[in-house]
Amino acid sequence: MSNSRLDEIKYISLPKTMERKIGNFQIRSDIQLPVQVVGKQKITPENVTMEAIVAGMLTIIAYDPNHKYFDYYRAFVFAVQGNCVQELNTAAIAKEKQKDYPFAEELFLDVYHLMPQSASCINLSAFYTSWSQYCKKDKDEKGEDFYLDKALRTLEEGLEKFGEDENILAELGSLHTYLGNLDEAAEYLSRYLAVATEGEKKQKLKQMYKDVKLQLDSDLEIKQAYDFMMLEEEDKALEVIEKFISKNPKLWHGHFIKGWALRKLNNYQEAEKSLLKCLELGEANPDIYNELSICSLENGNRDLAKSYLDIAVDMDSDNLTLISNLAFLHLQDEEFDEAKEWIEKARLIAPEDRQIKYMMSEYTAKTGEEFGQLIQEEIVHNLTQENVDKYTVNDLNEDHECHCHDDDYECHCHDDEHECHCHDDEHECHCHDDEHECHCHDDEHECHCHDDEHECHCHDDEHECHCHKEDKQ
Repeated sequence: MSNSRLDEIKYISLPKTMERKIGNFQIRSDIQLPVQVVGKQKITPENVTMEAIVAGMLTIIAYDPNHKYFDYYRAFVFAVQGNCVQELNTAAIAKEKQKDYPFAEELFLDVYHLMPQSASCINLSAFYTSWSQYCKKDKDEKGEDFYLDKALRTLEEGLEKFGEDENILAELGSLHTYLGNLDEAAEYLSRYLAVATEGEKKQKLKQMYKDVKLQLDSDLEIKQAYDFMMLEEEDKALEVIEKFISKNPKLWHGHFIKGWALRKLNNYQEAEKSLLKCLELGEANPDIYNELSICSLENGNRDLAKSYLDIAVDMDSDNLTLISNLAFLHLQDEEFDEAKEWIEKARLIAPEDRQIKYMMSEYTAKTGEEFGQLIQEEIVHNLTQENVDKYTVNDLNEDHECHCHDDDYECHCHDDEHECHCHDDEHECHCHDDEHECHCHDDEHECHCHDDEHECHCHDDEHECHCHKEDKQ
């Protein structure tokens, strides 16, 4: 494993006269000893201490377990510091609490490589999960994904090293369940149950496995119902989704497909009830509100239909279908100011769309007002008026194109020097990110599952991973 800490290692040779035994360990003069130095510091008699030598060995043990003298250095460390594993584990936990993650990583790796066992493997994995959480708080998505991947790979590599270890299988099954990787979760939980000893933990994970299998089966039913909807076989979709809802009454997905199917079958009142059930269960997305808008319209409540569409557009401001529907309703109700506003927004998205052109002609026929040329957004750099028209959004360099000027976001990224810095490496613009933030490591959940016994207890009765709670086990 490559690491910059290895660059700080210098090597010294001992004279044969210094060969001696420490207990059963023989110090050899033919093996060079590593010394940990800082930066370009030179080796001197003053900095060649036992502490510096052990520090050098521990760095190699952490980051280069394939070193040709790994076994010798490991035995050396145990000879001079017999209780080093417990001390290193305690120090690792302390450094993690202090958010000194690079140093904590070295210490956890030392523990794992000095005394390889499933418990130290699990603790190392949980540490990487904690580091991933820290990256998330720091809005470092690459780091978040990188260390979460290391957490999983640590467990997978541990499984290769220790075989079908029930504790590692339990961790892999539980972690994949928490992350929503249900196929992987089912595989590891099944393997765990095949080797696990009887007890409370096995009973909990057996229930977790049943829940995962139920969810997988439910996902299949959802897919089947959706496929029937795409084939316009609403009756078959309803038959499948009713079975799903009977087993999963608190999952909004089933109620949405039911409402969608009922709406297409012109049963608008029952469809509305199913769609409102989605909102009661805590789900709110543009598709739900669009379907509710259609139901309200067919049930004779046009104002409510427009209100639902307003909410949908707020959630997805670039959705041409939603904007067009809202423009059409206002145009039908002869609310011309509102109709023109939404038609103009639709034009910016799809100026050649046939429906948009039709609404423009209808608007003109009803009001006598023609639409002007499509307005392009301009970037003004304190120019004279005669030069303003020469500079539009399209003139920006492709590497620095700014897209943060929509209706809801005022852009302040152009300073007095008229240079856009919102896409520099250090200043990435996130003002239009999709809402896809991972919440598996919330601020309230700090990982404290590394106890002195090296056991991870991060999965409770409810099958939710709580390995980031503030109260340390």
